[in-house]
Amino acid sequence: MKTIGIIGFGSFGEFLADKLGSKVELHVYDPHASVPKDIVATLDEIAGCDFVILSIPINAYEQVLTDIAPLLQESTVVIDIASVKTTPVEILNRLIPNQKRVIMHPLFGPQSADKSFWGHVVVMCPDASDVVAYKAVKNFVIGLGLAVVEKTPEEHDKEMAYAQGLTFFLARSLLTMGIHDVSLITPSFKKLLDLAELESHHSEELFKTIQTGNPYLAEIRKKFVTIADKINEDLAE
Repeated sequence: MKTIGIIGFGSFGEFLADKLGSKVELHVYDPHASVPKDIVATLDEIAGCDFVILSIPINAYEQVLTDIAPLLQESTVVIDIASVKTTPVEILNRLIPNQKRVIMHPLFGPQSADKSFWGHVVVMCPDASDVVAYKAVKNFVIGLGLAVVEKTPEEHDKEMAYAQGLTFFLARSLLTMGIHDVSLITPSFKKLLDLAELESHHSEELFKTIQTGNPYLAEIRKKFVTIADKINEDLAE
């Protein structure tokens, strides 16, 4: 990889900049965040990079892609790393249909991969990506020590609706309940505490992106709540 531009300097954008800064020529654009002077760039400069990583919430895709579309070089590869895949792919197809892109989702965050990429997984979607660019990005990702799992965007969202969406929903529920206000801790309860603690580090934007951006998740949440209510009703009888 030659030059990488990152749009968005939230927690994950900052994490990427920190991890990739020593490996590539890096530029970052975020009009709403304080970006270090040595890597800050304009949107025009970002659009001229070899690869542009979208580290932004899905609800920002429409505006950002509309703004950058006329500035992008023909050779520039747009990399989507959103936590859901079918929705951003639809937006990319609609707003920049002819732009090269690579569709992927890192299954880790700044907390879990703070010390190293080793042992972590990235889901990549070859069917929704440019063939040549996909190969280059995949090789780069593997070179960082990450494992690659290949899925279609639909397969990704269906599985992540359980693996991530339902997990975050449970974690948010536990955190909102205030389960930390307990002095007696069993090993199994400690796992619930850890789950709630993990959710406390997630932004509201990430939570909403995962819960509302995945088209398969609403039905799973509804099923879970229905089953929990039924169990509760059975116990009350």
